[in-house]
Amino acid sequence: MANPLLDAEDARKRLVAWQANAVRRAADTQAAAAGLGALRVSASDAHGIVEVTVDSTGAMADVRLSARVQRVSLEQTQQAIMGAYRNARVKLAEAAAEVVRETVGADSATGRALLAGFRTADSEDEEGRY
Repeated sequence: MANPLLDAEDARKRLVAWQANAVRRAADTQAAAAGLGALRVSASDAHGIVEVTVDSTGAMADVRLSARVQRVSLEQTQQAIMGAYRNARVKLAEAAAEVVRETVGADSATGRALLAGFRTADSEDEEGRY
């Protein structure tokens, strides 16, 4: 009985399959990185006073105040800004999860590693939107 591990043709086929899989995973990882890097999301506070946009790093990229801001206190405006910012970060984590799901798979080691940077206390908050 011949040892299949010593069969040169079988070894070549396994090597070709391994190489194709590695190339596919590298392309998927590059697509995930590009998709994650392009993310930019906006969200409002619960009362629609403020809209905040965050970039792919979660940094605030834009703030838009509605005319309603003139009728609320400074403290309410501050709370609205922070609420909109938290909501935008939650949406960013959700968008990142979708990109990873569509490229490398959220359950893969690569997917888990990519998503680790997008998880925040805000995205795991069970209370919902602010």
